[in-house]
Amino acid sequence: MCATATLLLALAWPAAWFMAQEGEREQAAASELARAQERAADGHYADARRDYERIAERYAGTQAAVVARRRARPSAFVGWTDLVRHGPSSNRVDVVVMGEGYQLGEQDQLDDLAANVPDWFARQATLREYYPYFNFLRANLVSADNGVDGFGREYDTALGGHTLSTIAGHVGIDPAQVHAMLDELPEHDRLAIAFVKTGVLGTANAGIATVGSQSLPMLIHEWGHAFGLLGDEYATHTHERGLPSEHANVAVSADPQEAPWAHWIRARVPGVGMYEGAAGQVRDAWRPTASGCVMEQGEFFCRVCQEALVLAIYQRVDPIEDCAPPAPDSGAGLILGEKPLEFALRVMRPAGHDLEVSWWVLPKGHSPATGGAPAPGQRALRDQEGDRRIRGALAPIAAEPTGRTSPDGQGRHRLRLHPGDLEPGLYRVTVRARDTAQWRGERWPWVLKDEHGLLESERAWWLMVLARR
Repeated sequence: MCATATLLLALAWPAAWFMAQEGEREQAAASELARAQERAADGHYADARRDYERIAERYAGTQAAVVARRRARPSAFVGWTDLVRHGPSSNRVDVVVMGEGYQLGEQDQLDDLAANVPDWFARQATLREYYPYFNFLRANLVSADNGVDGFGREYDTALGGHTLSTIAGHVGIDPAQVHAMLDELPEHDRLAIAFVKTGVLGTANAGIATVGSQSLPMLIHEWGHAFGLLGDEYATHTHERGLPSEHANVAVSADPQEAPWAHWIRARVPGVGMYEGAAGQVRDAWRPTASGCVMEQGEFFCRVCQEALVLAIYQRVDPIEDCAPPAPDSGAGLILGEKPLEFALRVMRPAGHDLEVSWWVLPKGHSPATGGAPAPGQRALRDQEGDRRIRGALAPIAAEPTGRTSPDGQGRHRLRLHPGDLEPGLYRVTVRARDTAQWRGERWPWVLKDEHGLLESERAWWLMVLARR
């Protein structure tokens, strides 16, 4: 070996050794961080906090140490765990329950409170029907202090709880701090329910319901704001709001044709009309029903709010859970030769009704171009926030379905094609699942207007049928 090569090897060896050592150190730190997270998930919050402090000191400079140092702050995220998991986060509405103003020794109080949230959803009539569409998670946050900022007092808490300038002094939190805590989770839908230990009443921001008590009606009301972007249907003055803004259930014009729920009025649905008094004021704001809605002070969501909530669910949840064979994302196709070919589809299952599933097997040129898995150049199914509205409504299929199926004992819809069923050639196999939101015995569905086609989804395959021998 020449002298130059020997020198280069001698110089490279320490660098390679150092990189290997750093890699091992990163791996060890990540492993300890994972164990600390497991302790927090098991409810050993003090142990997890000590682990974070040790990792931050022992493994300074590693990515795990950065996370651990953040979680070792006086007010910080400690850990998370599932409360109820109905399916993958990629196709569920993930609701993260967290606490504000709970100190390290008080986490068991938050745990007990959070454990009730899934049951509270299951007890509400509208949310109960789509309960299987939700996952519930708990994020444990430690606050250095108990208390809510206001009246000249400030506290060190995880979410910046503060008193608002309302007549009753509603509690509010800092949405940016909520999102920072949510970002500690592997994945989330930017949806949170935050219980403020010493707060009063509740408030909401987009995606965040803040509750200062253990009242079920209040929790559901604030969730209606946060998730369905619904407005208040009461006329009681609580604070100066300025001019009212329009929501799915609040109109700023007395003209029924301009109301967001005009389609319900045109359908002559009993009880739906124009009732003045909403958004916290007696005049110049209208609600769709006379009384009784959760967004007023009732126990049930009115038809208009119910529709908005169902559409909000389907903005995030695809009616189709999975399929086999996997729907291709390119022009690749399947072959029907000498053996039968089976297609299977698993769809979402509301609590009290089944989705409608229809199949088409049509020759090339007789089926719409849209598909459940977009081919190159087609529109995506969701945007970066997971919103399915970007796809738009599916193109209509003029032909009658080849068949409609019901779920088997495993909850799957199946279509089986046999050799000889079709003439040789290229076909498009399309299956669509649709939530009719229609219950047996009820005249009106829960959703009258679905302009983005959210209640319907599709998967499609190209199929080459070979000539029989």
